[in-house]
Amino acid sequence: MRTDVCLPADQANAYSRYGAHVDDSTNYQVYNNTESSERTNLAVKETDGKIVYYNDTPAETYYFSTSCGYSTDGTIWGASKDEVPYLKGIGLTEKKKIPDLTDNDTFLKFIQGQGEQNYDSSFPMYRWKTTITNKKLQQKVDTIGEIQGIFVTSRGTGGIAQTVQIVGSEGTKTLKGQSQIRSVLGSESLVYKKNDGTELTGWSTLPSAFFSVDETARDEEKDIRTFTIWGGGYGHGVGMSQNGAQEMAREGKNYEEILMFFYDGVEIRDCEED
Repeated sequence: MRTDVCLPADQANAYSRYGAHVDDSTNYQVYNNTESSERTNLAVKETDGKIVYYNDTPAETYYFSTSCGYSTDGTIWGASKDEVPYLKGIGLTEKKKIPDLTDNDTFLKFIQGQGEQNYDSSFPMYRWKTTITNKKLQQKVDTIGEIQGIFVTSRGTGGIAQTVQIVGSEGTKTLKGQSQIRSVLGSESLVYKKNDGTELTGWSTLPSAFFSVDETARDEEKDIRTFTIWGGGYGHGVGMSQNGAQEMAREGKNYEEILMFFYDGVEIRDCEED
């Protein structure tokens, strides 16, 4: 759905000085210059000039790849719930209910299992697992001595990690916000086992901040501690799950129903150019 026609030029075209609208990074969903198809052309035509509003303001319709079964709210980037009331954490089921997953033990039980069947539960990144050693992590966190533990110290809506404390022999380091947490704990050398049993590697950050972590092995002689990270989903977790939306479409939902599901209290209007 096109929304750029109603946005200020500096927001709608960040690459105007290059004669482009997007790049091929994850900032623009790894856009690639591929041939169009009849289906996508039809989707563009049918939604041309439509925009999502909350009250009389265009909504910030954030989206991500895959959920862990729940999404989170817009507070992960510092906004208050009152500023972005349409960005609520929801369950990816018809009822949209979301339990309290802010307790570590509760979230661990959830993320190590499959949870309730939902719109994302059939996709490979719905669940993933990896391990990291203290030696590997010390390549990034080298100011607190030998790393002895990693702890999620607070969680937000949907169980997303808000703060993580890394404990070392000479101090501690606190990671705040999903971007920093995913960046520091991630490494291109990590191997992820996905929900379908396949593996992937080469990612510089954790797939998401919906995870639990615990020490699962220790080599006293070599002073190596191995931490297992059980995670779910891919992306920041705010707004619309792309794979969840895909599954809803397969079940017969139209684009208006899908948008209303993910963005609370919004309406879709025709966009009138000034």
